Amino acid sequence: MKGFDFTIRLIAAFAVLAVLIVSQGLLNRHIAIEAEQQVIRGRYAGDILSGLLELSATKQRLRAWSLRALIGADHAPGDGEMLRAHMATTIERLQRISEKTRAMDHLAGAPADDDDARDEALQLISGSVIALKPAIEDIRSHAGADDARTAWASIEKIFDQGAGRDLREVLNDTISKERSQLVITRANADAALLQLNHVLAFMTFIIAVIGMGLAYAIANAIRRPLQQMSEGAKAYEAGQLEHRIPVTTTDEFGRFAASINSMASELLLRRNEEASHRIVLEQQVRERTSALEDALSRLRASEGRRRSLLADISHELRTPTTAIRGEAEIALRGQKAAEDYRGSLARIGQAASQMGSLIDDLLMMSRGEDETLALNREPIDIAGPLEEALLSATALANQRSVKIATDIEDAETIVAGDAFRLRQVITILLDNAIRYSPYDGRVEVTSRVDEDAWKLIVSDNGIGIEPDAIDYVFDRNFRGNNARLHRPEGTGLGLSIAKHLVSAHGGTITLSSDGDEGTTAMLRLPLLGNGTVIEPVSESMT
Repeated sequence: MKGFDFTIRLIAAFAVLAVLIVSQGLLNRHIAIEAEQQVIRGRYAGDILSGLLELSATKQRLRAWSLRALIGADHAPGDGEMLRAHMATTIERLQRISEKTRAMDHLAGAPADDDDARDEALQLISGSVIALKPAIEDIRSHAGADDARTAWASIEKIFDQGAGRDLREVLNDTISKERSQLVITRANADAALLQLNHVLAFMTFIIAVIGMGLAYAIANAIRRPLQQMSEGAKAYEAGQLEHRIPVTTTDEFGRFAASINSMASELLLRRNEEASHRIVLEQQVRERTSALEDALSRLRASEGRRRSLLADISHELRTPTTAIRGEAEIALRGQKAAEDYRGSLARIGQAASQMGSLIDDLLMMSRGEDETLALNREPIDIAGPLEEALLSATALANQRSVKIATDIEDAETIVAGDAFRLRQVITILLDNAIRYSPYDGRVEVTSRVDEDAWKLIVSDNGIGIEPDAIDYVFDRNFRGNNARLHRPEGTGLGLSIAKHLVSAHGGTITLSSDGDEGTTAMLRLPLLGNGTVIEPVSESMT
């Protein structure tokens, strides 16, 4: 029954209170019954006393009637017998009350002397009353004075004497005893009632004290578990599922705390599992999001490459197309020698070959960021690509009435590079210088060897580059304000391609400008030294 310890204690506490209350009730009932008996005994004593007094008064009235009848005074003839019968009735009533009084005194353990004396007195008075009946009937026969005195003496003897005793003394003594008994019984009744009040107050105080003690003990027994459970509930409400309610007992509170702790452990386990699942789910979401972002980035990059491809094709194909058209127009002017036609066709063929190579490169550039542009590096004389680029640029210069002035060293200059790519770079520089120069403008091309590098300087007197744009001219698709105003159809790709190609050859390319007084581009390539090993190079064009 360990699981019901607290219940047993609670039941025991209420049982103690119940026993105390029942005990108080039984004790109060006992004292109340005793007080009731005293009250009844006092009432009987009062009834006997009043009966004896009534009997004495009736006896005196009968004595007075007898005297009036004997002396011939005015009287009612039937009153004598009526008074005697009333005395007889009173004695019978007193005898019945006396029997009840004797029974009560016997139950109370009181001595029977007073009861015996009372019964004896009532018996004597009853005999006297019985003896008065013939005497009352004989009163009418006594007419003379002597007869009246004789009759009165006889009647008075009956009134006052019985069994050799003075009835007046017996009656008075009985009245006195009953009066004393009445006082005693009333005092006993008052004492019993007072005792009842005292016992009731005392027992009420005792029950109140014991009840408060039991209430304190019970409250103290449940206060700590309830406080611990309240703290646990607050902790769980705040999400602190690792909190545990101390289990210090094996009663109902202990079992309840253990159940709550088990529930908290289960919830904590489920929360941890949920957190783990959430982490896994978040990781999966991040992975999916990253994959989607990568796919989106690739899609955007693909779209960007598509647009760039179109722009690159438009830009890069413009120069060889212009060269082909220019050579064709020159070839069609007038009659020329066969050698001139062959030269024009050769240059047209070179421009077409350049256009095909550009198309191949642009297609390769559009395949992805990780794909590269291959360079076929080998020892070459830089004069060849420079001359070819100048020849291609001449047609465009003629169209725009731009004069190209050259200052080129005749010495052989050997560099490690791809002739086609270097010609493409030089062509871009010349194309920009011509296109951004005014009509009848001038472009100066200077080539020389400086220490261990070959330098090419292309200067024009065109629109120039604004100072805040000079740092961004090699960025893809960037065009300054002056460039957009002078030539809206440009794409801003040429210099970006040139810079990548020059970097692949280990060289540098720079631009400088004096506001609107023209632009100077300088290309610098390292010379091929003795013992230099040439390795294939690939350059990313993104």
